[in-house]
Amino acid sequence: MICLIPLSLALLLSGNSANSTPPIVIPPAEAPKEHKGHAVVEVRTDVGWVGPSQTFNVIVNITPDEGWHVYWKNPGASGAPTEIELNLPKGFVAGEFQYPRPTTFQGEEGQTYGYDKSAAIFIPVTSPEILVDGQVQVEVETYWLACKQLCVMGEQKSTLKISTNNIHQGPLHRDMQLSRWFTALPAPLNDLEEGGSVLSGNTLFIYGESTKRPIRFIGIEQKGVRFGNQEQLVSNGNSFRIPIPIYLDFSAIEGPVLIVEGILMFGRKSDDPSYVVQLIVDSSSNLHEGN
Repeated sequence: MICLIPLSLALLLSGNSANSTPPIVIPPAEAPKEHKGHAVVEVRTDVGWVGPSQTFNVIVNITPDEGWHVYWKNPGASGAPTEIELNLPKGFVAGEFQYPRPTTFQGEEGQTYGYDKSAAIFIPVTSPEILVDGQVQVEVETYWLACKQLCVMGEQKSTLKISTNNIHQGPLHRDMQLSRWFTALPAPLNDLEEGGSVLSGNTLFIYGESTKRPIRFIGIEQKGVRFGNQEQLVSNGNSFRIPIPIYLDFSAIEGPVLIVEGILMFGRKSDDPSYVVQLIVDSSSNLHEGN
């Protein structure tokens, strides 16, 4: 059987023609750019401008280099928390920082918690009752520890300029990036169906209803507050109850009040539901309910 090959293809295959097409060369992909500190920080707000007595968010987005990770506010068995310092204009007041749900990493020293992808930390800020038209400046200092096979301290200073209006409060930005960042934040525990928590003696109980499994709690240890290992989940249909040993030491603090807090996480993916657990415990009581 004789197969006929078109002349142009025959010349290309032979490589002897002066008019043959040169081979296509695909350049190698560029390696991801690495930064000093092996992470980069971007700072923005979620409003167009700020008016009197308006609460808005300063958003600090930290992105580790490829293959590196930074840490949550509770780093776990090792590492150091990602921390932010704000220098606000006179009369502006910052609220409690909101960190997105962390990823769990398994290392030689045990479990650590943090981010190997972009993570946006929200800081609510409230403006004063009296503002003038113009512009204010917020200085943001971010500190982190980035780890791969080794660990490197990182630091970045950023300046955020915000327009002000003496009468009208500013509109919220509505873009896909902000929406994605916001949905990654843990919700209040009372947003969970039948969700709640109670401290009884030396045990913290967290309860609610959900079909999502597994369920994990990560406590945030601080002065006077330490957590034991999460005990066996008790479930009945969709209802669940998690007992967590807790050790409180009021002698480690000044004053009669301790704050017990952590994050309740469902599923294994970073965009699965999560909830903030927080209780204020007075030394005079051994039973306290929180949200």
